[in-house]
Amino acid sequence: MSGIAVVGNMILDYYKVVDSYPSPSALTTVRSMSSAPGGLLCNCAAGLARLDPGLRIPVVGQVGDDPAGDQLLAGLNAHPGIDTTQVHRGGQTSFTDVMEDSSTKTRTFFQFRGANAEVDVDHVDFERLDADLLHAGYILLMDALDGPDPEFGTRMARLLATAQARGIRTSVDVVSEHSDRFSRLVPPALRYTDYCILNELEAARTTGVPIDEVVTEAGARRTAEALLGFGVSTWVVIHWPGGAVGLSREREWVARPSVALRPEQIVTTTGAGDAFASGVIHAAWSGRSLAEAVETGIGSAACSLLAGNSTDGIRQHDEVLRFYRESAHRGLWEG
Repeated sequence: MSGIAVVGNMILDYYKVVDSYPSPSALTTVRSMSSAPGGLLCNCAAGLARLDPGLRIPVVGQVGDDPAGDQLLAGLNAHPGIDTTQVHRGGQTSFTDVMEDSSTKTRTFFQFRGANAEVDVDHVDFERLDADLLHAGYILLMDALDGPDPEFGTRMARLLATAQARGIRTSVDVVSEHSDRFSRLVPPALRYTDYCILNELEAARTTGVPIDEVVTEAGARRTAEALLGFGVSTWVVIHWPGGAVGLSREREWVARPSVALRPEQIVTTTGAGDAFASGVIHAAWSGRSLAEAVETGIGSAACSLLAGNSTDGIRQHDEVLRFYRESAHRGLWEG
């Protein structure tokens, strides 16, 4: 088999753990600070490399010709399977200040688009892209790819359509934000998507189903059906803290609870969504069932919570799946 390509954000995350997130004009104390690669491209490429060290993972994105860009490329190149030859240099490397509340483990993001804003369809040299699945995102956070396209609706939709026309399966992910842009930017891409992987907020804002209904069984099924209705060809997978569901084009329905971790086991929740997506798309690429894909996604996300960044806790595919199946689980519909 060929490999999995990843196209999207390359971000240097600056992690700052604070006592508690302050109200406006108030003060809090920063207890620790570190930096690590982040964004969909860095997180998913490294996650896939940990799930499958022998996998070929060509990546396409852009970083600045600056020390932050050097750091991101060095992190990716530490994995032998990741091919960075289609990473462009220019502008200023994107960064995110990740403010993590030490008491609740929740995090707030301050994002600088930087070089990511320039990534467009023509950054991808399909003639040299050795992959049979392409994972792209985040929709809503890629200025050029979120831009309009007269034929396909958005530039992201054009990218996915081009991949499908070449026999490459496609997968997309979306960034979580509180806005009304979902219904405008996500559906055009879903027409050219084989595997749609969203969290409950993204699924609710894309479909218009209220978020509190998405995490009920009836609401989750209705939301997944609506996403298939936008044109997703193969699987819709929706995840939230309580678990995840999957719906196939043939209407196979899978619902699985999340791993019941103790609060003291969780080092950080940053990047858990990308770890989940990595597990799902690796299972899809390797021909596993929808049920195994959902379980691998949950297991990969749970493993990621046990380490200090987005990817170091992820294990190889079969280990992640075994970890999920041998762990205690939460109540699926408890949220």
